[in-house]
Amino acid sequence: MEILTQAERKNIDIYLQQKNEDENYLQRVEVKGKKARKLFFIIGNNRVFFFKVGGKIEIDYHFLDILELKSDGIKEIQLKFRNDGGKEPLIFGLEQESDSAEIILAIDYLFTLNFPSMQNNRLKIIVPEPKRTEIYSSPNALIPEVGVCNGFTQTYFSLCDYLNIQPISEVSWHIENVIGDKSDIKDFDYGFFFKKDRIITIDAKPIMQALTINKYFTSFSVNNIKLSNECIQSIIQLVSQNTCFEKICLNGIGLDRSATEKLIESFNTNKALKLKELDLGNNNIEDKGMTLLSEYLKTTHWELSTLILNNCSAGRSAMAHLGDAITFNENILRNLKYLDVASNRLESDGSVAFSKLLERSKTLQTFLISNCNPQFHQWTKVCISLNKFDNSGNRITRKDNIHRDMISFLNHSIYLNNLNLSKCQIPVEAVADIFGEGNLVKMETLNVSDNDLGDEGISTLCDLMANHPSIRSLNISGNFNRRSKNRTNAIESIINMLEKKSKTHNSIRSLSIQGSGKSQLKGDLLPIVCSIFYNGSLKELDISGHSSGDIFAASVGKLLQCNAGLETLYLDDNSITSRGLQLIKFGLARNSTLTRLPLPIKDIASALKADATPVNLQKITEVSTEIQQIILDNYTNRTIQSNTSLRDSQPKQILTKSRASSTPIVNDPKATVATCAGLKSFISIDTEVNEPLANANLIVN
Repeated sequence: MEILTQAERKNIDIYLQQKNEDENYLQRVEVKGKKARKLFFIIGNNRVFFFKVGGKIEIDYHFLDILELKSDGIKEIQLKFRNDGGKEPLIFGLEQESDSAEIILAIDYLFTLNFPSMQNNRLKIIVPEPKRTEIYSSPNALIPEVGVCNGFTQTYFSLCDYLNIQPISEVSWHIENVIGDKSDIKDFDYGFFFKKDRIITIDAKPIMQALTINKYFTSFSVNNIKLSNECIQSIIQLVSQNTCFEKICLNGIGLDRSATEKLIESFNTNKALKLKELDLGNNNIEDKGMTLLSEYLKTTHWELSTLILNNCSAGRSAMAHLGDAITFNENILRNLKYLDVASNRLESDGSVAFSKLLERSKTLQTFLISNCNPQFHQWTKVCISLNKFDNSGNRITRKDNIHRDMISFLNHSIYLNNLNLSKCQIPVEAVADIFGEGNLVKMETLNVSDNDLGDEGISTLCDLMANHPSIRSLNISGNFNRRSKNRTNAIESIINMLEKKSKTHNSIRSLSIQGSGKSQLKGDLLPIVCSIFYNGSLKELDISGHSSGDIFAASVGKLLQCNAGLETLYLDDNSITSRGLQLIKFGLARNSTLTRLPLPIKDIASALKADATPVNLQKITEVSTEIQQIILDNYTNRTIQSNTSLRDSQPKQILTKSRASSTPIVNDPKATVATCAGLKSFISIDTEVNEPLANANLIVN
């Protein structure tokens, strides 16, 4: 029977609607004490409400405000609140004894629904036996169905209500639709949410408190978002309480040495935290912060496998402390596989400390020290398990045979297969010493970009790589700052390397010759493109940034028509017009293997700037759409074929008509240059483009 008048019902409904609350339970109660009075008691989704006769609110309490709910079995309930300042509990009488059981079950159910993982500070329900057993064995004692990610969304919304902060809709959408119950996603990526102006401020507090309670996520990540001090403090509070995180990534969030000190205090407080991965990179924690962190790492029980501390403004003394700490702590030393200390200063002191680490470690696989100024002569004994090494940005000279110290270090790393020597100012004369026969024999990936090796250096390097037993991926971008008389030799060396390696089981699968404003091949790029028309082993090619024009687009179109192996191609910033895009599209239409071709956005922007007429805009829009659709179709077909091949022991090889009838290539660099010159006839502005590449007689003899 309705216990409210029509006016009371209207007033209460309006209030609950404003609070975004549902009415889960309603009863008339009598509050006891000095000022006894009759009120209406309502249990909502997150709160309990007391309304006066007439429907006006007297007071409400969030479930988290309630410290204790007590019932002695008669028609009476006691509510004791947190932070009540020593006041007496709120006691109210009920009309029937069964009402107390209904209230207990309703509040317990909703509290568990909102905070399923809460253990500490949980609302305490005190009911004497055997009444407690009777209540919880009744049919009304339901167990709530916890939502996805262990009820994170429900917890988040309830905490927003508790803290009086407007919820961020992207949080719940991400949890419900992106993560859901996918067991493989345990990382809470804080940077995913679109409301960047809100997640960097105090609005982050309910997210952090929800993560403190929630036990689903094992990883917390923030990358390259400058957070406010309030938000950083919320994260520090989270770290001090969450016991489930195995990975914490706070990369580039604005930590300074003071915040780092508080973060380390939270590590000390939370003894149950068992991190395996820690990333504090790109934070200005300075020497003091790095030293404090090193002192903690020296004695921690963490079994870290990944430690990222790049670009932390740490000097050689602080880095020496870090190296000593890792070496001293056996828990870390026997588990550490990935170490990034790039863009800090190693120099002499740091190099000595890290030499001990390298000597003792049996597990380190990745070591990144770009822009660290290491002293290789200190590293006489190295970690034999090392397989990836980044020395980019550290200048290599032949003075006093310093480069030979590095060569000795690299060659003693017998399992090294990934080497980055970008921006090292490698002298041309040192190329043969570093990459000569017998050196780095297991190296599969090499990056020597932006070294200004010039034509001579690239020619020497490619001649050496042509005979290298293991190389699979090569980046020689940014090495053609000046055109010399040796340019033809350099191009021939690249072509010969690709041809020779394509005939071996360990062929080059990825090649990057990216250009820039100061390092462009322009027309010299065409012979390289033409030389891989029938190269079936190269899977990824980056030839962007050379301003080669529409003749380059014509060569790419023919490449796409003929090549049956290339899967990824980058070609932006090559001065391609709408006509060049058409040529690429026609070649792509006869291609079934390319599944990644980012649109040349810079070229499209330049083409529209040069000709902003509606006709040109329409042409570019249409051809861009068609290119994207072809790539999507290729990707879809490749996925279907891949799935089919799992069930077919002898998958069929699908070739287009043009490829199946193609003559195997025999590369002659001079003939290749002549062939590319013949492309000019197919890019005439006055010729209507129908499908020129289908009839282009581009035979490489």
